This record gives sequence, structure tokens and C-alpha cells, in this order.
Amino acid sequence: MRKNCHTPERNMCAPGGKIAALFVDIDGTVMECQKYFDSAVNEFATLMALCGFDKKIARQTLEQSYYGSMPHRGFERENFGKAIAEAYGILCKTFGKRQNREVALICQRIGSAPFFNQPELFPNALPVLTRARHNFLIVAVTVGSREAQKYKIRQSGLASVFDDIIITLNENKAELVGEYIEDLDVHPRYSAFIGNSVRSDGAALAKTNFVYLPLETSLAGPNDRFPESKFRLFRSGNWLEVEERVINRLIRRKRNAGNVDFSAAADNPCEAMDNMDEHSA
Repeated sequence: MRKNCHTPERNMCAPGGKIAALFVDIDGTVMECQKYFDSAVNEFATLMALCGFDKKIARQTLEQSYYGSMPHRGFERENFGKAIAEAYGILCKTFGKRQNREVALICQRIGSAPFFNQPELFPNALPVLTRARHNFLIVAVTVGSREAQKYKIRQSGLASVFDDIIITLNENKAELVGEYIEDLDVHPRYSAFIGNSVRSDGAALAKTNFVYLPLETSLAGPNDRFPESKFRLFRSGNWLEVEERVINRLIRRKRNAGNVDFSAAADNPCEAMDNMDEHSA
């Protein structure tokens, strides 16, 4: 058994001397994200109405400019503001109006607002992840600017929950999770990725179990598909269901596999519930 997987407070040990881990997407899975972008879109549409454009056309233009170009546009923080300014430019060109420099700057400021709002966590996300720490290494996996993502994690109170953070500007979460599994000797069968996107997060199903938690699906596409995999796909509707039907089940699998000392997790509430429902999953 690895010494670094077993402490008086935590038991992250998996069979074969490996570690059990939970990889967790941040935006749209742990904390609300889309409503801040929706608010920015509405603010842009209102601004465009003051400039003489139709609100509905303004929204459609922005959606085509920004969402239509994702993920190829990239996930740097400033790109949303650039897309809003571009949408304003497209409207001006389409309807034969001269661009106003001050309006373009306001557009960029509107686009920066969603990244530094006070984060709002989905119900039960924090307590479920806090309890899961007794039995898993907890790793945040997120796309975006490092400064903005670390800020949101700190402001939301999640900094003490995560043992590590994977931050990327590309849609390569599966690749980075695979490297992490290899480098830290994580056991993929007794681990899982929790995410809300079939395309971006779901690709990790090729590397470990995947929990599909579609609390927000803003960038979902009609052709999004989960990859073929030897690992298990779970579907959940909320964080308590993730705990009851997935996290507890992974704990049972670790225990039933043998060669794992669970004494350090004896006081874990997840374990207490699990003992009451030994054969339910």
C-alpha cells in the first residue's frame, strides 16, 4: 500500500498500490456559469437597442460570432469581450452604420464581467466533494485563463477541497487527465471524471469512468457523442445523486476488491451510508 494514499484522515488507496481520484470539471458542473454569460448577452442586446439595432438580431449575431466559433476561438478570458465587440462590428457593417469606438470598448467590458462575478455553487456540490475527500484524491479540471479560474476556485471556497488543479486553454482535458493518471499512478477503474459536457468532458471516458452531470449544457452540439470505452458511464441529475449512486459505489468497489485498508475512512459519512446499502448498486 502506498504511504501517501493513507493518512489518519483520508484513505485514497486503490487496489494494486494505486490511488483513487475524482477529476471534477468546474464551470457548469460545480459552479454556475451560463447565467453570467446570459446576463452579458442581454446587456449587449440592450446596448445595441440603444444604438438602433434590433435586440433579437443582436443576440443572434453574438451567438453566431462567439458560440458558433467555439472551441476554435479559444478559451482565453478576453475572447468573449472580443466576440461581443466583433458582433457590434458585424451589425454596423450589415446595417451600414459607423462604429463608435466608445461603444466597442463598452462591449469588451461587458464581455469581461462574467469571469469575475462571485461564484455560486450548485446545491450540495461543496459538501459532497468535501465528504469524498476521505476516499479520493480530488482534482479540478477546467478550461480557461489560469488567473480567472484560480480566482473562481478561491472565491467559491473550493480551494481547500481540491488537491490539485489542471487548467488548460484547449479542449484537451482527456489527454491531460490521461497523463495525470499515468504520472500519479491513479487507478482508472476506481476513479471517475465528473462533468457537464459530452464533447469536452465526456472524452475523458476513454481514460476513466465518467459521470455525466448536465446541470448546464450551453455549448452542447447535436453531434456530440461519448467515445467507446471499457470504463463505465454514469448519468446523474444532481450532486446528491452523484454521491449516492457513483461515489459510494466506487468506494464499495474498492473495498470489495480487497487489499485496501479502510480504517482511516471509518468515520466518513459516505461509508456510513454505504454500509446501509451494501448491495443496492
